[in-house]
Amino acid sequence: MNTIIKALGIICLFLITNQTIAQVFDEWDARPNVSLKYKFNKRLSVSGTYYLYLEENFRQYNKSVLATEIEYKFAPWLKAGIDYRFGIDQKDNYHDIRYSATFSYKASSKWKFSYRPMLQQEFISLKKEHLQADPIEYYLRNRVTVSFKISNNWEVYAFTENYLRAGSGDLRFYRQKTATGAEVEATERSKFGARFEVIHKKNGKVVARPNISYTLTLGYRKASAGN
Repeated sequence: MNTIIKALGIICLFLITNQTIAQVFDEWDARPNVSLKYKFNKRLSVSGTYYLYLEENFRQYNKSVLATEIEYKFAPWLKAGIDYRFGIDQKDNYHDIRYSATFSYKASSKWKFSYRPMLQQEFISLKKEHLQADPIEYYLRNRVTVSFKISNNWEVYAFTENYLRAGSGDLRFYRQKTATGAEVEATERSKFGARFEVIHKKNGKVVARPNISYTLTLGYRKASAGN
């Protein structure tokens, strides 16, 4: 009898939670991705990533995005990156270039804080006739992240990121993204990630976005303490 009561309780809790979540979020989408990264040394790396964009509660394919990113670590607390993305859209393919710098502060062996400003520009084509109809769109993004290292292989984190869109000579709110996630190193070369994002858009809609990722790293490997 106790088992039946517990089972009914779990079912009721699931239904209540599901209904609450449905009321909180207006949309669900996802961007699962897989990356191949090559490290030339401890400072310079290049990576290629494929993103799959799913929308309308994961039922609708939106687009595919191919990305190439170059990162350079100037110091333990400063890293810069350039990320180029080519979006294969159902309507128009587009280009997306992102310039970023990441400032990090390690409070202890487990806690780390970082701030990442980013300038993003999107355009369909640089041809004059295209720019007149579809001018380049600029976004200024600011992300603050706090991470906690559970073990040598596990790390959890949370961040919030503000998007400002440039237009008419000023910057206007575009969206706010908040997320929590975790990364686990399966081997020295491979890493899995999972996170849940909540996006507040300028039109008032709230979007839920669960994501999973996989990264395989080749090239330079940090020497072990025993060597």
